Amino acid sequence: MAESANVRSIDAVKNFHAAVVRFQEEARLAISSLEMQLLRFIGWLERDRPTFWKREIETCYREMSEWRVRLHQCKMRKMGDFKPTCFEEKKALEKAKKDLEHAQKQVPIVKHWTNSAHHEANEYHGRASQMTQLIERDIPMLLAMLHQVVDRLEAYGNVQAPGQLTNASQEGRVDAENVQSVETSSVENKPSETEVEQ
Repeated sequence: MAESANVRSIDAVKNFHAAVVRFQEEARLAISSLEMQLLRFIGWLERDRPTFWKREIETCYREMSEWRVRLHQCKMRKMGDFKPTCFEEKKALEKAKKDLEHAQKQVPIVKHWTNSAHHEANEYHGRASQMTQLIERDIPMLLAMLHQVVDRLEAYGNVQAPGQLTNASQEGRVDAENVQSVETSSVENKPSETEVEQ
């Protein structure tokens, strides 16, 4: 024997339907936003960072070249026994060399993180596809079912059980029965034509 649903409020089912619709919209927006952020991040790693570090390496080479020239000019300025220390030029050249080493190290690091980002993006797409399937296939099926449930409950609420009539219909039937009984009794009490003639 089927168990009764024990639905106490059709409005509660309608409110749940509306909440599911809101969830569907918010989930779509969230997935779309995550997808855009992921694309931006991978684009930043693939295009922006390699270009940036390439420019940095070129800048470091240029600075090294400039400071070498300045150091050479400084060393050529000695007068007699006086030898300039050229401390600033040496320090700047050392800094340019360290900057170059740092920039060159970033190239393989960027490649490593680009590969890692692609791997994680593939993992994300695999998991997100399940959520997308839920949003685009399962939720519409749930919404259709809830809509059908509301329609059936409303139709059920409008149906009267056999033997149970509304007060108005009961009163109408009682009035009709009274009228019929009065008419029957008046016909029964009315003398026949034969009796009248006698």
